[in-house]
Amino acid sequence: MTSISNKKSLRRTACLILMLGVLVFAPAASAVTDTCPPFYLRTDTGEIINPMTGENADQPFSTRQTCGACHDVDTISKGYHFMMDWDKASDTRFAGTDTPWLVSTGLTGNLITYGFFQLAKKHNTHPDQIDLSAFDFVARVPESKGGYQKPGCAGCHAGGGLLEFDRDGQRYDRRLADNPELAGTLDGDYYQSRWDETGVIEPDCFFCHGSRYHIQKRITQIKYLNFKWAGVAAAGIGQVHGRVSDGEVPTVVYNKRLFNEDGTFYLPDMVFQPEAKNCLICHESIELGKRGNSWADPLNPDVHHLAGLTCIDCHTGDIRHNFAKGNAMDNQVSPELNNSMRSCRDCHTQGYRGATRMRHDSIRKDHLDKLSCEACHIPELNRTAGGAMFLNTGMFGKYGQGDTRRFGTPDTWKPAYIIRAKDKDGIPRITPVNPMLNTLFTNLDEDGIYYPLFLSEVETAYDLCQAQMSDREIPYDFHRKDDIKIMLETLADTLAGNQRFSKVNPVFHTGGNIFLLADHPAEGTAPASDTTPGSSSDSGPTSQDTRLVVQADTTWVSRLPYYSISHNVAPADQALGSDGCTDCHAKDAHLFSGPVVIDYFGDNGRPVTVSMARFMGLLESVEPVNRLFSLFLKTGPWVLGAGVLLLLATGTWLVFFSPSRPHDTGMPYLSAAGIFVFICFLFAHTLLIMDTGFLRSLTQTLGAMAPWLGPLSALMAAAGYFYLIHTRIRHQWISVGLHLSGAGTVITGMLLWIRAPFNSSALFLISVIHGIFAVATAGLLVYFLFKTFDKGPGQPRTTQGHQHNNQRDRHE
Repeated sequence: MTSISNKKSLRRTACLILMLGVLVFAPAASAVTDTCPPFYLRTDTGEIINPMTGENADQPFSTRQTCGACHDVDTISKGYHFMMDWDKASDTRFAGTDTPWLVSTGLTGNLITYGFFQLAKKHNTHPDQIDLSAFDFVARVPESKGGYQKPGCAGCHAGGGLLEFDRDGQRYDRRLADNPELAGTLDGDYYQSRWDETGVIEPDCFFCHGSRYHIQKRITQIKYLNFKWAGVAAAGIGQVHGRVSDGEVPTVVYNKRLFNEDGTFYLPDMVFQPEAKNCLICHESIELGKRGNSWADPLNPDVHHLAGLTCIDCHTGDIRHNFAKGNAMDNQVSPELNNSMRSCRDCHTQGYRGATRMRHDSIRKDHLDKLSCEACHIPELNRTAGGAMFLNTGMFGKYGQGDTRRFGTPDTWKPAYIIRAKDKDGIPRITPVNPMLNTLFTNLDEDGIYYPLFLSEVETAYDLCQAQMSDREIPYDFHRKDDIKIMLETLADTLAGNQRFSKVNPVFHTGGNIFLLADHPAEGTAPASDTTPGSSSDSGPTSQDTRLVVQADTTWVSRLPYYSISHNVAPADQALGSDGCTDCHAKDAHLFSGPVVIDYFGDNGRPVTVSMARFMGLLESVEPVNRLFSLFLKTGPWVLGAGVLLLLATGTWLVFFSPSRPHDTGMPYLSAAGIFVFICFLFAHTLLIMDTGFLRSLTQTLGAMAPWLGPLSALMAAAGYFYLIHTRIRHQWISVGLHLSGAGTVITGMLLWIRAPFNSSALFLISVIHGIFAVATAGLLVYFLFKTFDKGPGQPRTTQGHQHNNQRDRHE
């Protein structure tokens, strides 16, 4: 018995130890499980690279062959981060539009002012038609400054797409190696290219899945034309020696500490889900320039970063590595993914990841339909964005928001606002943007199309004529008409014989206007000596030659997108409205009266601005009405307090001193009816606009009842109101006035509640009319009640139409 007992005790002990082992070691084991087990690196032909034995140890690895051994790289590389619409690029993609030179909507063929180079079409008939070939797209790298190497187009492109395959779907290096004569043709993919030496840039997995990716090393290798070696250096897996640009064949020296004894590769800090720092490799500098956004920045905090969120919490991905998108104005690639990301409402109505559920108890419901979340919750940014891009000298000239010519510098600025339907519900709302301005040259051809000039063409003309132009502190300041005229005349000379155009007619676009020579005037032009709209007179030397004419810019340049602002969200206590209505409705509040620069160099060389209301396209009456409302906000508390005291005094007098007090015979009906109408109107107004700040405890109940109880209360109030007017008003003109003002109040109130058919300007006008009718109705109604209390219910009415009611009152 003792041995049996001991055996059971041993079994129980063993089971206990086993269970404890599972509990202790299972989590630890899962915690150290590698994203990828050790694997062999492979060349682009699939051969194993083994630095431990020297097998192909001097060759760059291929992500398509290495990672593709387990992962579906073909599917992954179809995502828009890799393709950027290259798979849909076509010479005739935009035929029949006013931008027929474009070949795609993405960064691989669209025209983007912060990277103003035009990708050549596949088929060309003359070298004049080629600005940037596909090879140049990859090879072009700006000059470094202060030890920092700015990226070119391929510096941030994740690889694949245009960086790997031509528009026929063939790999550049292999096709050119088989057909070397392509480099001497006008093929936009191969013109003067060296793909057979440089190799291609495959999808770079370590861009997102490596924790120590060196973007500067990548850019440097691209600058050396070491395309297929760039990923080795950037990932930190090895060093690259030699430069294709110098006619050398680069070799690789791998870091053996990252390899096992059998030659398999192991990267201990590979990340499964991209971290914010991976996204910021590309998005940090470009987003700072376009929008003033910065992440993990003490000067520019974001509540979501402070809460521990990262990019992919909102921008989730799929198997094709397509990350969910918002609806930015400037991002036109993969429109089918617009608004696929988690929106503000998605998280803050459902409490996703502990997000605070929005209440907005003190905010009117109609404000939530007029304002985007970002409009209130990103009131300002603390690093400057690019305010303008000047391309009128052949170089990139930048002007920052705030008082700076650079972007990214510490300086507080407020965004501009436009009205657009950017959210999932399709309701147009006021939305913050950075309204970057663009100054550039085009050529108006015989077909009526404004073709943008290449930067090289503009630079050639500027170099020839800059000595003739006025002395300017800033080279791209062309506010003097003489300077514009000189530049246009020089361009007309240098473009003569250019095979891109059937007719040479250079045009200068700036500040919402276009300037051109009168030899080829466009329809609706005026002499440039006239004052430019929105500008003051020219303080510099002015040409009186009427050959220079000006007109409003209605070309595609005027439609270049602004940059939506969606990050660097401030805490709720810093949002617009946190200090009350005056945050937006004060006389000088930024939302309506803030200045927006529409030309950095007006006629007098100084910025030209318009008010925010005008910039948003609102009615001219908006600003004076808003100033009137701001006056009301200042005086409102005093007026309201005085009104309450007056009502209390009047009520006390009516109850205790009036000869016809409400509790006298004949008054209960009228008093009850008046109180009923007042309560119904108040209740209806509260439910229809959800202005329930003073009923916080009933907010949820009223919100649930509002769709049916609001209209019902309004109907009851209207019925009671018109019945009282019809049966109780003694004076004909007061009766007509109350009928008209009451009808106007009800009709405009219903229009504001329905909302759907009207734009923001119309709704604003209706709300103003509604307010006027409501004040008039309330005033007339108060006057009627006071007169009724003063005369008593038994006094005879003065109009013949009310004799029956008078007889009934006498009988009562």
